[in-house]
Amino acid sequence: MTSTPSELPRPAVTETTSELPRPESVVEPPVRPDPTGGVRRAAPSIMGLTLEHAAYLLLAVLSGVLHVWALGDRALHHDETLHAWYSWQLYQGHGHIHDPLLHGPFLYYVGALVYWLFGDNDTTARLGAALFGTVLPLLPFFVRRELGRPAALMAAVYLLISPTFLYVGRFIRHDIYSIVFEMLIFIAIVRYSSTHQRRWLYLGAAAFGFMITNQETSYLFVLMLVTPLLLLFLWRVCKPGIPLLFLLGLALAMLFFVLPGTATVDGEHRALRDAEGMMEYTPGPLFGWYPLETDDNTYALEIRNRADNHNNQSLYENLVTYLADLWRFFGHPAPLIAAALLITTMIILIVLIWLIPDGNGQTAWQRAIERGGSVIQGYASLAQDWRWLGALVIFFAIYFFLFTGFLSNMLGTITGTTGSLLYWLAQHNVERGGQPPHYYLVLLTVYEPLIVFWAGLGMFFLVIGPVLALLQWMQRPPLIAYLLGWWSLTALGLYSWAGEKMPWLTVHILLPLVLLAAWSAQQVFRHLRGRGRSAETGETHVTWYPWRLVIFGGMFLSATALGFISLTTYIRLGQPLRLAEVQVPWGTIPAMDIPLAVIPLTLLLMLVLLTIAAGMTWGWRWSLSALLLCMTLMGSVYTIRNTYRLNYVSGDVPREMLIYTQTSPDVMRMVRYVEALSMRQTSGMDMPILYDNETVWSWYLRNFTSGTRISGQIQRPPDPEIQVAFLLRENIAGAIDENPALRGFEVHRFPLRWWFPEAQTYGIHSASDLNQGTVQPSILDRLLREPLADQTIIDVWNFLIHRDPGAPLGSSDFVIAVRPSLVHQLGPGFGAGED
Repeated sequence: MTSTPSELPRPAVTETTSELPRPESVVEPPVRPDPTGGVRRAAPSIMGLTLEHAAYLLLAVLSGVLHVWALGDRALHHDETLHAWYSWQLYQGHGHIHDPLLHGPFLYYVGALVYWLFGDNDTTARLGAALFGTVLPLLPFFVRRELGRPAALMAAVYLLISPTFLYVGRFIRHDIYSIVFEMLIFIAIVRYSSTHQRRWLYLGAAAFGFMITNQETSYLFVLMLVTPLLLLFLWRVCKPGIPLLFLLGLALAMLFFVLPGTATVDGEHRALRDAEGMMEYTPGPLFGWYPLETDDNTYALEIRNRADNHNNQSLYENLVTYLADLWRFFGHPAPLIAAALLITTMIILIVLIWLIPDGNGQTAWQRAIERGGSVIQGYASLAQDWRWLGALVIFFAIYFFLFTGFLSNMLGTITGTTGSLLYWLAQHNVERGGQPPHYYLVLLTVYEPLIVFWAGLGMFFLVIGPVLALLQWMQRPPLIAYLLGWWSLTALGLYSWAGEKMPWLTVHILLPLVLLAAWSAQQVFRHLRGRGRSAETGETHVTWYPWRLVIFGGMFLSATALGFISLTTYIRLGQPLRLAEVQVPWGTIPAMDIPLAVIPLTLLLMLVLLTIAAGMTWGWRWSLSALLLCMTLMGSVYTIRNTYRLNYVSGDVPREMLIYTQTSPDVMRMVRYVEALSMRQTSGMDMPILYDNETVWSWYLRNFTSGTRISGQIQRPPDPEIQVAFLLRENIAGAIDENPALRGFEVHRFPLRWWFPEAQTYGIHSASDLNQGTVQPSILDRLLREPLADQTIIDVWNFLIHRDPGAPLGSSDFVIAVRPSLVHQLGPGFGAGED
């Protein structure tokens, strides 16, 4: 007789091998004996508020201040203006149809709600993102029991000071919303595994519902986290299913990314077609298949969404035509075979797990239930009280209402999934941005070196953790650490492989790395404490040996300060230091230049000697832990400096790699001048202006009631009542001062958007190109080829410390044209025309 999930016994307390163990905390609230003989309680506590709670409350206040401070001072990025504009359109009552080109609808409904509450301006446009960014550093609190209290607190602190997270958390893009939902889903998985409480399941379902309606990265996230959960389930229940799952994944990857043919495309990745509409292509390997329709970016743009009343047709007619368009993709042999393999694999697994009995009449699932364990109990609990059905209802309700625009576009029920997947599958081939595979590694190394180091050390601990546990150097890594390791590796691998790489996507890689790094640091810093004995009572207690840390830290600080000053002085001099000729008894030592590499190498030697001396005196584990603590504190100073410069100094000047194709501050400055001019002229936003089809004008000039928009190049002089014109430089034929359409205007040219010189900084060029001199080596080229050369060290130092990429910023420009009678009223920075 098989027990139902609700009848399953809870695992015994001694069952620890299959559950998510709670690692030993480094800093537990001290527990003191109660002299009355009562129960021991955690202290200190004021009305139930512990120091840990106070720390998180302080983080909440700091997070709120950092995320809203000067929020509207920098110009809105090109993508930000789109998101702000479509949120404003929704706020104005014009509705919203999901378009995967602009990602999911969640952001726009949040933006419209914020406008409704606080009005529309550059600050409130970013306010929704800033509020979610404020919440993110507080979320590790909910996994402190499983991750470890010190690790959770360290993760929370780093999520606050991280330059990447703070920048994206003050940026109206979908990523900060998705990151919060990713963290909530991770919390739900971990807490449900530990407690089996349905509220965590419902939280995960709601978070996933909002995430999938926000951004298409949710599909990658599902792949990354569902895979280990399936593997764990199969390992406990049906091990033959593991190779079956592996073969299925391999087959799906081959079917979609290897076996189809390759279309012949133009510069915009539109497939070339013959008179009958058939794509020109190179047949795929093995079977000679034709390409998937998503090889044609035109198809991706057509299939991405569909309005219920498209082409003035009925909902039914549009449904039929959209399904026919979908069949152009799904009718290819690759998706058909993939669907057949997926269904077949599911049937085989169902049969193996739930239908085939052994000699004792038990199925694999019944045998697993009989063996027990918290992992199996966790999976079995999903069926209790129909809670899985409740989770599905929550998810689909969110999915349905947001993708249909609250029932205003019913086709969104289908296009929410198919349009998103097919559009972004096509963008994998487009490779918009053209960043190389090592792009994220460079970003992480420049902005998050602490996390790169500690997460790398965490990976090392996961590999050799069982051995270190036997040596009592650390606890055996819990399942949560292995989950973080898997998540980190797959996130880095998948996002580096994906065709479109953008700096804001770095947060999806960084989140699991931060959590893994915090767990790793917790394992190391626990060795800084030891056992002391009270001279009065003889009782033992935990001590951190503060005087040791002061001595070691002081010597570390002295050495690094000396190295920093020496390196800075050497570079500022602009010429190498020379050792004079020296006479010695056996001859003459000739004069020589001192290589710049001597300074960092000498610093490294000093730190090694300091660590050895401390290890011989106070123990090797303590010494290494103290060294890593000092390195972490020093690295935190670098991180905080990066955060400040990126977010409050260079927010709209792309001397930072994270600032990608940014709207220049001149755009916002000129718009504010024209707004002030209109107020003086008309006591409102009624001054007639002209602007072209550049998307940023839609947001920045939305309040002008007498604005005229043109598409493409300006062909004739504006009407006499037009006082100001905003035009792309490319929309003005020939020289600006010779164009007849601009006669009668004073003009000036400014950068519209500008970008970081990426190729000159981190591009990797072939040895033949570098040797032939056909390309100039980038900073990364020189670092890889001549890491100890003086010029390499200088270039790397100037970039890391001063953000000098050694190349000018690129830009595309705009022109503002003003009637001569108003020029003197416009403001500083405006002058005569130029080209």
